[in-house]
Amino acid sequence: MGRIFGIGLVIVVCSVLMAGPATALVGFGIKGGLNVADLNDLKTIDTIEQLEQESKTGFVGGAYLKFPFGPFKLQVEGLYSLKGAKGSSHNGLSSEPWETKLTYFEVPLLLKYELPTPALKPFFYGGASVAFLMKAEKRNERIDSDWVDITDNLKSTDYGLVVGAGIGVFGITLEGRYTHGLSEMGDTKTGDILVDEAKNKTWSVMAGFDFN
Repeated sequence: MGRIFGIGLVIVVCSVLMAGPATALVGFGIKGGLNVADLNDLKTIDTIEQLEQESKTGFVGGAYLKFPFGPFKLQVEGLYSLKGAKGSSHNGLSSEPWETKLTYFEVPLLLKYELPTPALKPFFYGGASVAFLMKAEKRNERIDSDWVDITDNLKSTDYGLVVGAGIGVFGITLEGRYTHGLSEMGDTKTGDILVDEAKNKTWSVMAGFDFN
């Protein structure tokens, strides 16, 4: 299901970009900000252990194109996005801090509505995204503080749903969004933490400049 979802999204993106003169370009922009990410359905191998998790912050940023789509805009983005999670596992005798760092190139496809106001321009959007895993690392601070590459243990693509809103003032934009991952991340077990069924969930706050 996830693969079909991703293929369909890529087809739509390619169709828009290949439309050429048939699709008048409205504008483009750049943006950057902060992800606050964690993982759903994260587990430990030892069922006796209790797993505690907290959000992990990381950079997100990139550029986008906007195309007319009736009263809406079709916005295609390319984002460098850092996600992951951190926390600790407890077995009653000891605590093991752990952390994962996931680096993605993410391509959201958003249907965006911009209110036609003269100065302040609120906007709302929703859509889907496909993210390509560039690198994945983990570390257990009690055993070894060095990062261990686990890229080959995780799936290379992640699919998600996106909702968000923001406001523009003379081309400067400020927005917040939530991205809910639909794909189970892991192909195999990775150390003491099970990511087989884990899914990304990410809150993002970004500022940017919109060129029309």
